[in-house]
Amino acid sequence: MRVSGRSNFVRFTERLLIFVIVVLLAWIIYLMLDLPVTYRAQNWDVAWIGFDLGMLVSLGATAWALWYRRQLAIPAAIISATFMVIDAWFDVVTSQAGFDLDAALLSAFLVELPLAAYLTYFARRAIRFSIINARRNAGLEVVTVSLIRTPLAFVDRGTSHRRADDDPAQDTTPEEA
Repeated sequence: MRVSGRSNFVRFTERLLIFVIVVLLAWIIYLMLDLPVTYRAQNWDVAWIGFDLGMLVSLGATAWALWYRRQLAIPAAIISATFMVIDAWFDVVTSQAGFDLDAALLSAFLVELPLAAYLTYFARRAIRFSIINARRNAGLEVVTVSLIRTPLAFVDRGTSHRRADDDPAQDTTPEEA
């Protein structure tokens, strides 16, 4: 059941994402029908070096944020994990059979995907602890935190999608307590 009171910002973001999803699905279908199996690419080196530099920056930002105990570590870890999964995917699917493919598979399964899983695990734990600490600091009861059921903090109260078994009392603010 949808609860009224969502901000214009949230409504706009929801609609924007739905539009982008529809366009992306159409684009994927087009690519499936039209792309050749092989293609000679220009600036291959620039593409890979640029991607790896982006991954380096995200990992560096994650390390910096962890060193200084900053909340930035959470999105930086998620971005770094995403970079790792994408890098593993493209390394494997663009490698030629033989040594290149073997090296890509080893790198993917021994380094990139385990690191991505660990960074995702770290981000999830950090988000959960942040929510628990925020509730504790607000003088609210500390409850088991479900990231799927926890409402966005910046959205007005009553703006989440609720299930019948959700307890609205868990969403109180310090002013209401």
